[in-house]
Amino acid sequence: MPRHHASIRKALPEQLDLKERREHCSVEPELLAAIGCEVGQQVRIERSEDEYGLYTVSQAIADVEDVVRMGLRGRQRLGTDEVFVGTIDARVADPTLSETDAETLGELIERLDERVQTGLIAIAPHGGDIEPHTDEQAEAVAAALTVSCWRCKGWHRRGARAHWHITAGDIEEASFPLLARVMARRFTYAVAFHGLEEEGIIVGGSAPIPLKHEVKGAILVATSGSGIGVRVAGPDDVFGGDDPNNIVNRVTVDGSGGIQIEQCARARSDHGAAIAAAVVAVYRPLL
Repeated sequence: MPRHHASIRKALPEQLDLKERREHCSVEPELLAAIGCEVGQQVRIERSEDEYGLYTVSQAIADVEDVVRMGLRGRQRLGTDEVFVGTIDARVADPTLSETDAETLGELIERLDERVQTGLIAIAPHGGDIEPHTDEQAEAVAAALTVSCWRCKGWHRRGARAHWHITAGDIEEASFPLLARVMARRFTYAVAFHGLEEEGIIVGGSAPIPLKHEVKGAILVATSGSGIGVRVAGPDDVFGGDDPNNIVNRVTVDGSGGIQIEQCARARSDHGAAIAAAVVAVYRPLL
């Protein structure tokens, strides 16, 4: 997929989405076509050798040739308040790199362990240093239950989360070839492991409430004595994971089999393996 030079400019007054969302940008339509992308997909934008990251193309409006627009927070994601000349690239994850090389180079990679069964898939869209240990948890569940596992792993010299994170409801499989492969299959159940900046653990997703409470109960036992709170997300919870566009929901047969587990840093670092084992215990009798 081609790279192209781009003039990164400020959001227009009416582009409120760009001003509010640091992960979003707009791309002039001819430029978007030139790199083979569409609205809703992810693109990589580079300012320098050390400043590069992912954005979701939320708009394509008539504009000056080769212009990409983003809000102040979007530009700050690449280390500047100013406009700049950079490059835009349709390639999101680097398919040529080993995990070791990706960590050394500060890159993003996509991985898929695919199984024949379609009972469950474990996913971690923000692995590596983006939301540490979440990929390890997904891999542990998949290995224990012999199920499929999709994950992205990212590292970055100037902060992996700040540069690679894309909200799960925005992730577009057209930008992630291995995700596209499993999205076409559809699974009965899906479980996604995520990181949470605040303290605690939140069990969400579009799965039935009884299943959420079963997962919560298993995690409570696994983290007993830690003082870490575990709760089921409410209907208006910002971390509820019940957005129909969330990949953990979309990868399931009818969009209602996804469980999203948001976990604070301490939960992941100190109890990550135990939480993964708790999830295994819940799903084993269902498969």
